[in-house]
Amino acid sequence: METIALNGEWRLGNERTGEQYTAQVPGFVQKDLMNAGLLPNERQTLFEPVVEWVEHDDWTYSRTFELSANQLGADGLVLVMEGVDTYAEVVLNGQIIGRTDNMFIAHRFDISGAAQLHNELIVRLSSPTRYLQEKERQFGEPLLQWNGIPARLFGRKAQYGYGWDWGPRLVTVGIHKPIYIEVQERCNADNLTYNITYLSDERAILNVTVAASAVGVNSREANILCQLYDGDVLAAETVEPSVQLSQDGTETTLTLIIHRPKRWFPIGYGDQTMYTLMAAVTADCKTSALSRQIGLREVTLKQPYDKQGRKFIIEVNGIPMLCKGVNWIPLTLYPGLDTKEDYAAEIDGIVEANMNMIRIWGGGYYENPDFYAECDRRGVMVWQDFMFACGDYPDDDAFCELVRKEARYVIDTYNQHPSIVLWCGNNENQHFVENSRKKRQNGYGEKLYFEVLADECARDTMRPYWPTSPFSYSVDEGHNDNDYGDQHYWQVWGHVSPYENYQTINGRFLSEFGMQSYPSVRVIDQVDREADLRHAKFQAMQKAPNGTQRLLYYTVGDYRLPANKRDFIYVNQLMQANALRIGVEHWISRMPDTSGALIWQWSDLWPSISWSIVDYEKVKKPSYYYMKRTFQTPNALLRVVQGEEQAGLFLIHERGDFQGEIEVSFYDIIDEQVVRTDKLAANGAGYRSTRIGTVQLGGHDPARTVVFVRLLQEGQVLADNSYLIGKPYQLELKPASLRLEQHEEDGVLIVTITSDVFAKDVCLPNLSAKLSDNYFDLRAGESRTIRIEGLQADELLVPTCLNEAVQTAEYI
Repeated sequence: METIALNGEWRLGNERTGEQYTAQVPGFVQKDLMNAGLLPNERQTLFEPVVEWVEHDDWTYSRTFELSANQLGADGLVLVMEGVDTYAEVVLNGQIIGRTDNMFIAHRFDISGAAQLHNELIVRLSSPTRYLQEKERQFGEPLLQWNGIPARLFGRKAQYGYGWDWGPRLVTVGIHKPIYIEVQERCNADNLTYNITYLSDERAILNVTVAASAVGVNSREANILCQLYDGDVLAAETVEPSVQLSQDGTETTLTLIIHRPKRWFPIGYGDQTMYTLMAAVTADCKTSALSRQIGLREVTLKQPYDKQGRKFIIEVNGIPMLCKGVNWIPLTLYPGLDTKEDYAAEIDGIVEANMNMIRIWGGGYYENPDFYAECDRRGVMVWQDFMFACGDYPDDDAFCELVRKEARYVIDTYNQHPSIVLWCGNNENQHFVENSRKKRQNGYGEKLYFEVLADECARDTMRPYWPTSPFSYSVDEGHNDNDYGDQHYWQVWGHVSPYENYQTINGRFLSEFGMQSYPSVRVIDQVDREADLRHAKFQAMQKAPNGTQRLLYYTVGDYRLPANKRDFIYVNQLMQANALRIGVEHWISRMPDTSGALIWQWSDLWPSISWSIVDYEKVKKPSYYYMKRTFQTPNALLRVVQGEEQAGLFLIHERGDFQGEIEVSFYDIIDEQVVRTDKLAANGAGYRSTRIGTVQLGGHDPARTVVFVRLLQEGQVLADNSYLIGKPYQLELKPASLRLEQHEEDGVLIVTITSDVFAKDVCLPNLSAKLSDNYFDLRAGESRTIRIEGLQADELLVPTCLNEAVQTAEYI
């Protein structure tokens, strides 16, 4: 089928002022005005009030295009707009051909009756804020929300645009995805979906549904060929020789049988085999075809009862998964513009950190297909929220129908991806459902999550549906339970509980938890090198209520307060790493009683002070490297509880049986020697974690003791972790001399760092390059080698450590 691309340069007009600009499609009004130097961008962190006027105006995109006589004479011409943000009237040659009201779905308009040889296409975009506020006024009942404004709840538009506790208010307007014309002849293959009805090692059975339509007439006879390829090898084929297609569309289901199928597995459990599914619809010698990359696997959500309550285990191909990963917010302020290369870089970082799951958070955006394709390729599981977050959502008939249409589009578009292992109805809305039940029979949004989305997801038999997160079925008011379902734990940070409280929480699947920190000095200096952290430019980067106070509270609990902002950022980031580590290690050591730990959050979409572990300049914080070591498998972890003289020792072997040895060494940082070594057999069976024993801590001084835990197998060191038995500020660290040696191998910089004394949290800070390791402890005379890729010209290799980096205020 021929397509005519309409991307590129368009004219952009402001309906209020009459001003004309140049715009790029795909793109956004704000981005074009920023690129033209007419608006400040997000690096100027006080930009929000200066750019807000854009969302309150109406805007017009326009361009001309030509059609040939042959194209104009085709059986059908369809304008496809893959994404419009959001409320648009589409006009071709003076004729209204359609309207849009949902940025999450594609829109298709028949233009056969309006198209000419010379054409003018106009897209009139209404102010989203004024549109939504009118919807709010018409609804008449007050709706509650966290973050943003109540009017956001009435729109199918990325919710984070109205501001969140980690991001600015930038309510985007634009044509944010490709736009093109399809030139159709005789018939059109509209959609291709499938369900796996049977899967074993010997055979797989797929029910493939092909939606197709007659073009130019009310009906046509067609045949449908359906094939499945394993690379270039035909694995299965079937033909439906005669199908009567209607102009409104006809669905035909065909069966494919695959012998000795190859399964898709999450990373670490097997191969990520992908097949090519193809359907070709032919009518009157004209063929329209579609293809999909698919993977064959089984996913179930198991919730067996136990003494605590019920487990929450995602099984893939019968194997219980320990889900280790992050929550994902959009990469930028401009949803939908991310490229295949952008996704590959981010997901590579996640895989390198030994993570296997990403939760797509419900206040953002359904990512572009390239995101899910990369997750398929790398074996990263995806927990996919529908786009509802933190509020009372209307559930009148019109809104329910809007959501139903969206859900059908999303499921049909993305269900081909084996990486998506769970649909989830929303983020944190059960609280609002239960609260609003006090004044109405059913809570706001309840019908959306428990009926509309549930019914649509029931059509997809290849993954479970979970109605909301957090949620449990234990009781009617089950939005955040410690013994059932999934849990968002925000007593730490949100209620300012000590982060050691993580060790008292035995949730079944921790789908959100987190700790804030400042971004790197690289980000800070790009905002303002000279200003102090109380400057308005930096205060604007902190969107969480009382965020600065909380950061100080948690940091001073671990470290002496440094005398300058660079050193403060260093220890503040280390505090975040300490907090996340203590929680994650506790939870993964409970597998299968706890089967998931998803950190809030992966990255920043502007120069933010936030919960991210990768900042806006792509500098990985200490937390990233701490989590990389914690999430490796197999692993040996020590559960040190402040004030207790015994620590539990755990073997993490979630990928299967393991036999080896754990060596626990007590290192005296004053005398620079090992004063005690315990050796224990480390044997575990199954996909789980196993408690190996207890380590006695009593009698060792927390000011001079660091405990090293090594996991060995046949003499090879598989994991090497270090632990304090007190707080970092208690350590009597000596001045350290760090020696750096470097050379290059095949374009990769190889750096070796050696210390003359015990050195705590040795690092090469503020680098956006890819480092194999960072922020580690070195014993006297010990060396660590780091591989560095993508080092930028302005990035300097200056090793530092806690011993030397911090000149503290003398009183604390």
